Amino acid sequence: MREITVRYSGECCKCDATIPEGAKAVYERRVGIFCPECAPTDPEEIRTYRQEAADRKADRYDEWAEKREAKATAQLSSHPEIRHDWAFITQPGRIPFRDRMNQSDAKAFESLKIADGMRTKAQSLRTVRVAGDAERKREARREKIRPLLSKGLRVDSPLWGTGTITRINKKTVTMIRESTGNSVNEGIEWLILNRA
Repeated sequence: MREITVRYSGECCKCDATIPEGAKAVYERRVGIFCPECAPTDPEEIRTYRQEAADRKADRYDEWAEKREAKATAQLSSHPEIRHDWAFITQPGRIPFRDRMNQSDAKAFESLKIADGMRTKAQSLRTVRVAGDAERKREARREKIRPLLSKGLRVDSPLWGTGTITRINKKTVTMIRESTGNSVNEGIEWLILNRA
């Protein structure tokens, strides 16, 4: 969310107060505009507003995909009396009706492919992130692993390989690599406990 000077008057998404032209406001695309006093600052409140906006857009994509699928399915099931007539399908020579039907089916398959892309887009829109999500996830993993760590414990690191812990810090550990004997730091969230 960023602060802007309003070009056109609008209404605050939270308190419905009118924000006049030229006033300061807080804005985010798809979410809307807020009075500076009403602007959400809590990450969970921001997530709520973003989720509502994302759900609205995802619902539109799902609706468009549903219409495309219905139209394509109707096309692909048209003329059932000749769809399984192998004489008609395999007869040599050019049959204009068969050409039109094949072209129409190709468009229907293309439409189904686009509808599938719309469904994928809608699904990805439903996952909303706010600033700090990645760090909160890493901290949760650190909190899970930290009680299991102790000096002298053998651990594996994707970057440094196997080593022995010599010091436990807030977010990292200092370890001695077995392969080279060098002392290196590694994030606690990356450690794999070596049970051997």
